[in-house]
Amino acid sequence: MAKVNPFRSRLPGTKVHHDNNACTEGNNIESRNRVAGTGGLPKCQRCKEL
Repeated sequence: MAKVNPFRSRLPGTKVHHDNNACTEGNNIESRNRVAGTGGLPKCQRCKEL
């Protein structure tokens, strides 16, 4: 459960960013749709809990 550099999905409708490699929602983002940074989006609830 390690913190990683923030990332988010580039797909329309993205509402959160992720920063934990144990987050299942973040891990479901395909590498081609993954973008570095927060994009000004709030942190995913699952990442907060981890």
